[in-house]
Amino acid sequence: MAHGHPAHTESPQRVLLLGLVLSLAFVVIEAVTGVLTGSLALLSDAGHALADSAGLLLALAAATLARRPAGGRRTYGYARFEVLAVPVHVALLLGIAGYIIFEAISRAGDSHDVDAVPVIGVGLAGLAVNLVVVRMLHTHAHDNLNARAARLEAGADALSSVAVVASAAAIALGAWDGLDVVVALAIAAFVVPRSLLLLRHAADILLESAPPGLDPAEIMAAGSTVDGVVALHDVHVWSIAPSFPALSAHVELTDVRATERILTELTVLLRDRFGIGHVTLQPETPALHEAIACCLSPDAARMTGADHEHPVAR
Repeated sequence: MAHGHPAHTESPQRVLLLGLVLSLAFVVIEAVTGVLTGSLALLSDAGHALADSAGLLLALAAATLARRPAGGRRTYGYARFEVLAVPVHVALLLGIAGYIIFEAISRAGDSHDVDAVPVIGVGLAGLAVNLVVVRMLHTHAHDNLNARAARLEAGADALSSVAVVASAAAIALGAWDGLDVVVALAIAAFVVPRSLLLLRHAADILLESAPPGLDPAEIMAAGSTVDGVVALHDVHVWSIAPSFPALSAHVELTDVRATERILTELTVLLRDRFGIGHVTLQPETPALHEAIACCLSPDAARMTGADHEHPVAR
């Protein structure tokens, strides 16, 4: 199955910059209103929105740097910069969550009044802003890890805005003022697991794990169906960036005279069925496979695993 994506009508930089301006402007409004109304829930929502803005800023920087051409020692260019920026985003998210929890614990047992009506109005406006940002980032979320993270954060912030509005409405109708602190804690708790999940996605790319949906065993089985292929081995599938999958493999052939045809068919198969456009294939005979010295190195043995075997040359 071919992996296709619709063409972008706007550049990622333009979309990310507009989203950043919207998010930052509303962070100030929410923070000021949260202080004036005594609402920790609204302050936590402002902190969450600040994290959204940081994610948008990182995504904008990554999208800008990724356009720089490859050269010198950076043969893949700067596409992986967005992955390196993810830990900064995660650290900010966890820091904000920690601050919210600290403030909630500090207020526990202390009675404080919440001016609910302004909180409702600002919360509704925040919900609208976050929905706009989610819609703007949707098209580019597949191609940029930080844009994906910022979209998820904006979506989560929209949900937290709903919670803020609901708690403020309940307080306005006579509910317990401590409900505001409970909602703030819920927002903080919601941030932590998603931050760790984002960090895991970045780690998978840095560790060059197989991208989601690309199973090396399935690729090896599919490649072995090409006429003239004895087997695919030493198959490595990884991502340079979220939208840049790559593959390298050794292709054992029945007849080296058919090398061009076999490699062409394999390349087309990998592109059309698995969406992998950056492919490096090393053709070899069983005798060449047996003789490759790199497979005897300790590092290669650890990467290929103890079950890596060399077939007897025919």
